[in-house]
Amino acid sequence: MIFSLMNQIISLHPLLFHSIIILASLIIVAKSADMVVYSISEYAKKLGISDYLIGFLVVSIGTAIPELIAAITGAAINQGPIVFGTVLGSNLSKLPLLGLVLIIARNLKGKNDIGETAPILTFVITMLPLLLIIDGILSRADGIILIIAFIIYIARLWKGEGKLGKMKKDVKLKHILKDGITFLLALGALLLSARWMVFSSLHISDLLNIPPYMIGLIVIGVGASTPEIMVQIRSIINGHHNIAFGNVLGSFVANSAFVLGIVAIIKPVKIISSTLITTAIFLTIGVIYTLVIMEKPKVSWKHGLILILMYILFLLVEWVVG
Repeated sequence: MIFSLMNQIISLHPLLFHSIIILASLIIVAKSADMVVYSISEYAKKLGISDYLIGFLVVSIGTAIPELIAAITGAAINQGPIVFGTVLGSNLSKLPLLGLVLIIARNLKGKNDIGETAPILTFVITMLPLLLIIDGILSRADGIILIIAFIIYIARLWKGEGKLGKMKKDVKLKHILKDGITFLLALGALLLSARWMVFSSLHISDLLNIPPYMIGLIVIGVGASTPEIMVQIRSIINGHHNIAFGNVLGSFVANSAFVLGIVAIIKPVKIISSTLITTAIFLTIGVIYTLVIMEKPKVSWKHGLILILMYILFLLVEWVVG
């Protein structure tokens, strides 16, 4: 009965049906990813890891899982535009998300505690996939290069962690069991909802004759980033601004190197490189601006407003060019 009703809805109102699926998937992705990040963060805190490393290594990789699942799904069905749209769209969406956090917080201390994060290295790794895709394919060799770059970045961060963190060697299982169960359940929900989101997005792309790249760039990319706004706002409210800042830098690197690296190793991704020009320009400007304001002694709501306006301008240009 239920399946018969669903088939009728799909046949009569396919756009409505897939829109509902995307909306429901986004809600599940946001909640499940938030639970994944929360469980990992709690585990990390019990181990004595610093706020900044939690923000980068733990939270950023945790919140990159929706992008990873969506990108792997896109690659599996030979949709390179979905893969790059998702990852680059997610990176770009960090600009207005950080902007919103800065507006809410009004004024924050900049200049993160770990000086060895190397803004230049962050910028290079974030831009690396755009250089590797110039030939039209992100190969398995390219994927290995990205993973190596990601490992180098983590090693550099871990070196700085020795100055901030107080790692605990003896943590009892009962103290982390709840976090582990929460993580596994939330991860399962995340995997399923991310797949539904990709497939329904592709259906809408076909129905409305919208390029899959644009769907990935705006719908999936932005949707997959929603858990991070919760993490950032929660961190600001609790006075852990280093988690919020570390999360932004970490997301740039995790998406560009970790997500695309794994996807390319599993299955090479093909896309016409000229499709990415507008996105590449705005991403370059956005990352540079973010790195610059993070080095300032104080970051104000005005910086946040500029980030939001930058993203709005990007959408307008992409709309006109597309």
